[in-house]
Amino acid sequence: MLLFYVKQGADLIRLDAIAYLCKTIGTSCIHLPETHLVVQIMRDVLDRVAPDVPLITETNVPHHENLSYFGDGSNEAQMVYQFSLPPLLLHTFRTGDVSRLAAWGQTIQRVSDRTTYFNFCASHDGIGVTPARGLLADDEIDAMLAMVEAHGGRVSYKDNGDGTRSPYEMNITYFDAITDPAVTEHEPQTAAHRFLCSQAIMLAFVGVPGIYFHSLFGSRNWGEGVTLHGYNRAINRQKFGADDLTAELARPDSLRARVFAGVKRLLAARTNEPAFHPFGHQRVLDCGPQVFGLERTSPDKAQRVIALHNVSSSPVTVKLPEGRSRDLLSDGDYDQTIWLAPFQVAWLKYPVSAEAR
Repeated sequence: MLLFYVKQGADLIRLDAIAYLCKTIGTSCIHLPETHLVVQIMRDVLDRVAPDVPLITETNVPHHENLSYFGDGSNEAQMVYQFSLPPLLLHTFRTGDVSRLAAWGQTIQRVSDRTTYFNFCASHDGIGVTPARGLLADDEIDAMLAMVEAHGGRVSYKDNGDGTRSPYEMNITYFDAITDPAVTEHEPQTAAHRFLCSQAIMLAFVGVPGIYFHSLFGSRNWGEGVTLHGYNRAINRQKFGADDLTAELARPDSLRARVFAGVKRLLAARTNEPAFHPFGHQRVLDCGPQVFGLERTSPDKAQRVIALHNVSSSPVTVKLPEGRSRDLLSDGDYDQTIWLAPFQVAWLKYPVSAEAR
C-alpha cells in the first residue's frame, strides 16, 4: 500500500493517528514500541526506493510525545505536526501577550538536518486541547474554552474511562476562534488583520506550512452543519458552491477577498525568501509582551529576516539593534525603530554581510 501511493506520485505520506496503530491488552495502546518500529520500517523502505518522499506523522498528543516520532532524527518521520501551535496561537490572541508562545518557541529546534516541522493552525478536525497541556495552565485552557463557546464554537469531550470527561478539542473555524464575531460584523478590516497576523506567525515558524481550505478564505462558523450532520466538527467543514465563492472573491471589500489577498501576499513573500527555508534556522526574539519576533536564517546563513507580529489591539514601537531593513510585505524601508499598528506584520529583510557573501 505504501509503495502504491509512491507509484501514483505522492509527494509525501501522511500517517494518520499513527500513535494508535498497535494494540496490546493491558497497555494504553499509544506510542507502543511496535508502532515506532513500523514507522522505522516505512522510513527504511522509502529511504531505499523513494528517498524524496517524506513521512509526516499526525499525532494529536502533548508536544514532547509528538517529538518522539522523529526517532533519532534519521530513522522515523521527516516531519511531525505542530499540534501545540494552534492552541498556543489562540491563547496569544486571546490575551494579547506572546509570553507563552515565545517560551514554547524557544524550545523549537530541528532535531537533525533531515527533519523539520509541519506547521498549521486549522484542519478538518478541531483545535486540540491535549497539545496545550503542560504549556498552558488549567485556568488559561478554561478561559480559552469559554472564549470559543462565546464565539459560537463547540467543545468536544472524551470519556476518561472512570466516569469523568475531559475537553478534547475546540470545534470552530480558526477565523471565528481568533476574532470575536461581533468585531467581524462591525470592523471586518480589523478582523481580517487580526486573523492574518495569526497566519503570518504560523508561516514564519521553521518548517513546512499547511493551510486549511477554509483559512484561505476566512470562513465563519457553519452552525447549520452541526445540526444537519449531528457532530461538532461539521462547523468547520462547509462545502462551497464555486459560483458563490467566486462572486465573493470578486468583491475586494468582502471578508473572503480581504483574507485571500492577505494570505496570498504572505505566501508570495515567504516562497521567495531563502531565510524561510524549512531547513533553515530560527531564534525567538524578546520584543516585549505584545510583539512576537522571530529571526529566520537560510540554511547557508547567508540570508536573514526578522519577522515581527503585533498580536495586540494597540500600536507598539519596537527597537532593534540592526540598521536599515526592507519589509518584504510592504516593500518599505525601516530604521532601528519600528512602529507597528495593531495586528501589523513586518518581515524585515537585512542586507547580506560581506562575510556571508
